[in-house]
Amino acid sequence: MTSGVLTVQLEHAIFIKQARNEVNETDFTTLNEKIWAGGARREDLVQRVANAIREQILSRKLEPGAKLIPEADFSRNLGISRPSLREAIRILAHEGLIVVKHGVGTFVSKDQKHMLGSLELMRSMTDLIRAAGGEPAQRDLEIELVKPPADVASDLELAAGSKVGRISRVRLIDDQPFVVAKEYVALDNGRHSFAALQRFTGGSLYQFMRDEFDTNISHSRSRLSAVSADSRMAELLKLRKGAPLLKMNELHYNFDGKPVMLAINHHNTEVVEFTSMRSGRPL
Repeated sequence: MTSGVLTVQLEHAIFIKQARNEVNETDFTTLNEKIWAGGARREDLVQRVANAIREQILSRKLEPGAKLIPEADFSRNLGISRPSLREAIRILAHEGLIVVKHGVGTFVSKDQKHMLGSLELMRSMTDLIRAAGGEPAQRDLEIELVKPPADVASDLELAAGSKVGRISRVRLIDDQPFVVAKEYVALDNGRHSFAALQRFTGGSLYQFMRDEFDTNISHSRSRLSAVSADSRMAELLKLRKGAPLLKMNELHYNFDGKPVMLAINHHNTEVVEFTSMRSGRPL
C-alpha cells in the first residue's frame, strides 16, 4: 500500500468533527484492510499510522492547535486498536508535534519545529521547506570563484590548482534564519563556467543546475555531525554563541557518477529537524 492512499484515507478519518456524524463504514473497512495489507506486524502498523498523521501535520492539513477527535472514535474510524493509536500518538508527542492534555484532549502542537522530511529522500531545500508548509527565502547571497579547501577539492576530485564556484547564503523559512549554506560547484570552461554560475539568483540550486548547466543530480552522500555555533554562525542565525548546530556535508553526483557539487550546511536545530526511517530485519 502506498503512503498516498493511507494519507488520503486517514485525512478522511481525521476530519470527522463529531462521532454522531454520518460515516460510510465501508471507507473505514477499506482503510483497515489497506493498513494491514501484506500481513504487517503491529509495530509496522504503529509507525505507518504515525507517519500518515505526521504528514497531515507538516502539510498544515491539521492546523497547529487543532484538537483530534476522541481516541475511541479515532481508533474505531481507522479500524485499529486504541493501544496502537496510543503508541503512534506517543511517537508524535515525543517529536513535539502532538500535545496530550490529560482530561482535556489531544492537540496538534502550536509550538513546533519545522520537520524537513526524511533524510532518505534527496530533495532541494526549497522543496523541503514548501512541503513542510513554510515559505522559503534567503539573504546575504554571494557567488565567488575560489580555491577550495583541501577536503573540498578531494571530495570533488579536482585537479591541483583548480578553482570552484562557491555560493554562500543564509536560508530562511518563514523569515527565520535556519541554515548557513556554502555550496561548492565544480566548473569548467564550457557550459559549467563561473560566468554561467553568476546567473544564479537564489532558490533551488538543483533546478538551476538542470536548467543552466544541463546537469541532473543522480544521488548524494551525506555526513552529519553536531557542532557549536561560533561567533559568526551565531550572528547569522540569531543564536547565542555555542548553540548546537547540525552540520551536514552533502556531496552530489551526476548520472555518470562524477561529483559535481558539495553543500556544507549548518542548521539551526531550534528551528528545523529532519527524520530518518530505518527498517529492521524480519525475525
